[in-house]
Amino acid sequence: MSNSAGLAGDKRILYYVDRYLPASQAFIAQQAKALVRYAPEVLAGALVDSPSRGIGDFPVHDISSSYAMRGGELAAKLVRLPVPAVFPSLRGASLVHAHFGKNGYVIAPLVAAAGKPLVTTFHGFDATYGGPARAAGGFNQARFFAKGRKQMAGWNSWNIAVSDFIAEKLKALGFPDDRVFRHYIGIDTDQFRTSPVERQPGRIVSVARFVEYKGHRFIIDALAEVQQAGIAFEYIMVGQGPLREEVERYAQKRVARVRVIDKLSQPAIAELLATSRIYVHGSVTLENGHAEAFGLANLEAQAVGTPVVAFRSGGVAEAMIDGETGNAVPERDTKAMAAAIAALLTDDAQWLSYSRNAAKMVTNHFDIRTQARLLEDYYDSVIARYCAPGASK
Repeated sequence: MSNSAGLAGDKRILYYVDRYLPASQAFIAQQAKALVRYAPEVLAGALVDSPSRGIGDFPVHDISSSYAMRGGELAAKLVRLPVPAVFPSLRGASLVHAHFGKNGYVIAPLVAAAGKPLVTTFHGFDATYGGPARAAGGFNQARFFAKGRKQMAGWNSWNIAVSDFIAEKLKALGFPDDRVFRHYIGIDTDQFRTSPVERQPGRIVSVARFVEYKGHRFIIDALAEVQQAGIAFEYIMVGQGPLREEVERYAQKRVARVRVIDKLSQPAIAELLATSRIYVHGSVTLENGHAEAFGLANLEAQAVGTPVVAFRSGGVAEAMIDGETGNAVPERDTKAMAAAIAALLTDDAQWLSYSRNAAKMVTNHFDIRTQARLLEDYYDSVIARYCAPGASK
């Protein structure tokens, strides 16, 4: 059991995810690890090879390893038929917490049949997507966007938005105000903190999946302008995704010094960020409405004293203080991004001020332990409301 589970009483949280745990979803394990009054366990559709799997030592129940659970999950996904008896981990849970809207929609019939309250965290795409349902992904994803979100808005369940931006999106979709809780996940400020390591002059880093809305091409175009101004730098991209090779080829054509790293552990990411001069974030809003929900990587960078340059897109500006810990520039404005990057590469006084402010801001407002206490208070309130006399189940 994890330290958090060892400190907890008989209250148990069961997290549900479809895969455990892609590197881009390390925040799920970090959140679970930070719990104190609730013991975390994970129910996962399948396990994937990732450094993030090692973040916590709490129990992980692999649905794909059990014929009974696989059948029960399939019944829930295809025909919404709940068979909670084949999921032993459901029995002892005080509450089920699904990460991502589609997963909350999938697991809801099982949770209701087991007589447990359900909390679903919406992380971005699940709240912002406004395109055709069929284009959103597989069967359950398409069904979720076609009718699932509307159904969830009327359910006796609770929902977490990872930013004010996402909270407003959920309310616009019909979710009642009292069923939407804005909660910043936060980051581990013991792991991501300032250290006496040597900064590499001109090192610029981004950590993001290689998908369209992450805006790598805009970053590269901005960096090409910085290069044309005669300012030397090295650009390191960390991530995986379907556009990886395409983005790498584009970067190699436009930028002299560029490197791609497929995946890193959380400690390795912290070390890389701590040696960098700037963290750059290029997320943009797509035609289908999808936009960045928040940007935890921005917090990780600022926590180690690395200023951020980002587009003011979605909820990104909520994870920084524009003009104090970094610069938020107009979306897709590569000239403005280039100017902000160039200033931080050449103006040591501005860089030092931003660096100091950034580390303080994250410690004071986004420490994951503080945020986990707030989350546990929310769990308490949800359970109390669900168990209140006369409450609908």
